[in-house]
Amino acid sequence: MVKLIIFDYDGVIVDSFPNVHSVYQIICEKLGKSCPDNLEDFKKVYGHSSLECYANLSFTEEERVKGNMMFKEEILKKDAKPFDGIIEVLKELHKSYKLVVISSSYKEEVEQKLEKFGILNLFDFILAKENHIGRFEKTGSIKKVMENLAIKSNEVLLIGDRNVDFIEGEKAGLNNILLVEYGWGYDLKEIPEYTQKVLIKNPIDLLDFVSLN
Repeated sequence: MVKLIIFDYDGVIVDSFPNVHSVYQIICEKLGKSCPDNLEDFKKVYGHSSLECYANLSFTEEERVKGNMMFKEEILKKDAKPFDGIIEVLKELHKSYKLVVISSSYKEEVEQKLEKFGILNLFDFILAKENHIGRFEKTGSIKKVMENLAIKSNEVLLIGDRNVDFIEGEKAGLNNILLVEYGWGYDLKEIPEYTQKVLIKNPIDLLDFVSLN
């Protein structure tokens, strides 16, 4: 029986990729790099993570550090758009489940946007990136939340939108992982062993799925 639902932020709660693209265009302009103007072309450059994106854009280590600092500054200025229906879904799920956000985005941004949407109080924990150094580790964060809430892995549902969410959820011992199609999920086909009977094309579909678990 599910007691805890862990949400990714980007691509599940917030339609953020256009903002990410816009910020990278600003970063590249300031650092003399070339960034694709087309969003679909940028997705190919972005790849699986910001580290891969910086590598594809030929950033040096020093430029990457500068880029991370600029990214945080610029993303906080952007207006975020929640996916249609997700706020209502979260409010409904909050009545029966503990909710947590685990995201590789900056914690300041995540909390800022959730507060703006009026839903920050729905979540027991917000675990996200807090500095410019290193890679945020989702697997360890999932384990930390389960330990703090005294919840077993079979009582957790992880909702993400990319193959990295599936991979890191599996590493944390989860077997109840749901990947939505409406977010950043353009790399789901790269998980040949991943199959999902229920396709989540809109946030409202989450209610039907959760009610069956």
